[in-house]
Amino acid sequence: MYERKITNLARKNYYLTIEQKKEIKAYVIAHPELSQSKIADHFGVSRGLISNIQRTPTKYEYYEKKISELTNLINKQHDRIFQLECELRKRKLKK
Repeated sequence: MYERKITNLARKNYYLTIEQKKEIKAYVIAHPELSQSKIADHFGVSRGLISNIQRTPTKYEYYEKKISELTNLINKQHDRIFQLECELRKRKLKK
């Protein structure tokens, strides 16, 4: 039967503060060449926790993405309004 690999019991996967998560995220961004396992060993947490922190966008990144999406939507709507106005002008001129 399969036996679980013995994990390092000194690791702490529980209740990291927001500051600790920010520190880990900054370290991940500053050292993209390091593997998640090495970063996890450095901070004494599991690799899965590093993966979750790495994937979670900061509020700034989230809002920047939302602003970009909404700006694109507004531009598309303005283009559509302009097309419809042009079409109306053409129909008025034909009459």
